[in-house]
Amino acid sequence: MISKTLKEEIKKELIQKIKDKIESYNFSKKSGNPFIDIIFGRFSNIKTFIHSTATMLGSYYEIIARKIAQENPEFIEVKKFVFSGKISDSESATIKNLVKDLEEKKTKTDYNNEIKSIYSAKEHNLIDTKITIDLYLKNKKQKEFFIEMKGPDPNKKEVRAAKEDLLNIVAMKKRAIKLQDFNNKVAILFGVYYNNKDKEYDNWKVSPIFEKDKGLIVQEGFWDLLGGKGTYAELFLILKEIKAEITPLIEKTINKF
Repeated sequence: MISKTLKEEIKKELIQKIKDKIESYNFSKKSGNPFIDIIFGRFSNIKTFIHSTATMLGSYYEIIARKIAQENPEFIEVKKFVFSGKISDSESATIKNLVKDLEEKKTKTDYNNEIKSIYSAKEHNLIDTKITIDLYLKNKKQKEFFIEMKGPDPNKKEVRAAKEDLLNIVAMKKRAIKLQDFNNKVAILFGVYYNNKDKEYDNWKVSPIFEKDKGLIVQEGFWDLLGGKGTYAELFLILKEIKAEITPLIEKTINKF
């Protein structure tokens, strides 16, 4: 759950970021498409404004995620993390082949079998490797969570890179953890911070690569992991409060043009 203090902090920071964007944005600028500009008049540039604002807020999701997890007493460590370890030639080749087969839909994603495949790879010719992880958590039971955070529609290159990085974590960890203990001690996760569909999340680039509820956590699953059950619902209420303050300001600004 999110504390009252953090709720106010998130609300204040988001409102200020959006207010700054509204004040600096040129709403009189046209899209250049007469079918849009003539038909929608002063509203023609609102789509570009919204897209620009969404891009601006992209990096802030990571900050919110860390702040929420830091408040959760279940976690003793929360950070963006550069993880160092060793990976063999065979492990690296296995990982690249796994990801290639998933992309080409030759195989279906299977969280546990992918881990087993990496554990079966030979360990000769180890090389030093560093992986930057968006969000690293360690709970009181010493279980580690390596999470790559993305929006609901990342590009193929981002998805592939995230999958390879997370599987590289498995190879780096296998030197210290037995296969039968892996799931109790480590989780490698692709965290989607919101679902852009009314139905169950399904993205043609992500869903074939990450197994739902194992390697893939979306919206409620993501935020509730960080802050406990009900965290996403609390965030939703914060957004409604922000809407109440921001909507009149946007309407007032657009009506000037």
